Amino acid sequence: MYNKATFAHQFRSLIESKGLTQRIIADRINTTETTISRYVSGARTPNIETAVELAQVLGVSMDTLVGIDTPAPSRMAPDLSILIECYGKASTADRQVLWTLLDRYMTPEQRMVIATVEREEKSEAV
Repeated sequence: MYNKATFAHQFRSLIESKGLTQRIIADRINTTETTISRYVSGARTPNIETAVELAQVLGVSMDTLVGIDTPAPSRMAPDLSILIECYGKASTADRQVLWTLLDRYMTPEQRMVIATVEREEKSEAV
């Protein structure tokens, strides 16, 4: 969750890790060293435009600048990968059998999507 203290800590760490000073940051975004000092101390937070400039100067994303951990990309379970690969190889008739087996687990909206896909596959086959 975002808060001022997290931003201040992250901003300070990024400045240090990049080997920059508050004066250099201030000069690059056309503000005062006092303003940058207030960001670093947590006494103040930048508006969105300034935050974007700070992220660009530091060469980081906004998420990194404000200290938000982005979730790791989810990995598909191996069994689902196998199912998808096998489905891709299945004939139209075999796919219909699979959808018949899975029908009891689908929502009405999902059934409509499958029906549309099956119609499209039939029209492409003709």
